[in-house]
Amino acid sequence: MKLFQVVLGMLAASSCGAAGENVRIEDGQRLKCRSAPNGDGLVLRSYGDRDVMDITCKAYGSAVSGTRVWHRTSDGCFVTDKYLAVSNGTEPQCADTDSSEPCREIVSDGLALIERYEGYISRPRPDITGLPTIGYGHECTSLDCAEVPAEFPFSRGQAHELLRMDVRNITKCLSQAIDRGVKLNANQWAALTSWAANVGCSMATQSQLVARLNRGEEPNSVAALELPRWRIFHGKRRPDLVSRRADEAKLFHTPTTSMAFPLCVAGS
Repeated sequence: MKLFQVVLGMLAASSCGAAGENVRIEDGQRLKCRSAPNGDGLVLRSYGDRDVMDITCKAYGSAVSGTRVWHRTSDGCFVTDKYLAVSNGTEPQCADTDSSEPCREIVSDGLALIERYEGYISRPRPDITGLPTIGYGHECTSLDCAEVPAEFPFSRGQAHELLRMDVRNITKCLSQAIDRGVKLNANQWAALTSWAANVGCSMATQSQLVARLNRGEEPNSVAALELPRWRIFHGKRRPDLVSRRADEAKLFHTPTTSMAFPLCVAGS
């Protein structure tokens, strides 16, 4: 098997191979692998001396010392081409979505909606449920959010990337609960993801909203009737939940030719 012999900090490699071949790091430094192809992406892991990683595809993101090329590794994170320079024309472009599966990402309007209602938190603090929260509504599993791979204070860019990671977990949850006979476009999918992010995966999957979709009822009618029901917290009607449900319903009813479920297909 051919290996790229890479020295960190130098734009050089000893050989060029196809995507999926190995890249060996032989330097005392650590190469950060981020959640997205930009410098604000969360550091999910790093590579150091004698670590081997597989490059699966390339993507274009924020510039690092003049290059916008990033490489996705088999660990699912991105490293900048600045330290690798392995592009050789045969490496495929990373696909944001897989047309054989539901969309794991959501449209920007959906992300903006979640960010607007969750609010930005730079350091861990309890939310209205008492759970420690960071970024845009990320609920931590420890009081100090130690499982979040970043230092605090959290930047808005880091918060955005953490939200994108959370969204992928939510869409995976919804994909497992909704029957594949249901057809949802990208805006409907984003609206449901925002709602599920707010009420929680377990509550969403056990809801009448999902049950009615799975019974084959018309999605726009289901959303119009079911989304507004989720505006009560601790027995009280909350104005912020009323407003959020209204905005989710508006997004749900916004036409688009892009499909998200059961297959992720870009519109014309």
